[in-house]
Amino acid sequence: MRHRFLAALTVLGMAISAPTFAQTLKSGDVAVLASYYEIRGSDCLALRAPRVSITQMPTLGKASILQTRGQSNNSGRCAYKAVPVAQVVYQADQPGSDTLSWEVKYQNKTIGTRRYSATVGVTPGP
Repeated sequence: MRHRFLAALTVLGMAISAPTFAQTLKSGDVAVLASYYEIRGSDCLALRAPRVSITQMPTLGKASILQTRGQSNNSGRCAYKAVPVAQVVYQADQPGSDTLSWEVKYQNKTIGTRRYSATVGVTPGP
């Protein structure tokens, strides 16, 4: 099983919008489609990971939300801070084109709720 990290989105007082994106995997591959964390910028306090939920389940594979720990990105005043992370994980099962959507609810009310989607092309495995 190969792991691929496709997108990592971060928040330091504001959200970075992620467009719809596409990726190609082989049957059996597992990919982290996105990672989300939240840091209060004024004092670099790591907040709990944003609430992430799948709003459109894929039909050819499986999607799940994984809660883990990670580090903030490597730029800015809060670089390399240990943070709780919520990840959107996709497991490719059957060949074809698969689409899924999810929503991210941030604690920061100015950011609010953001919606994202991905299209994954799945080719037959080895």
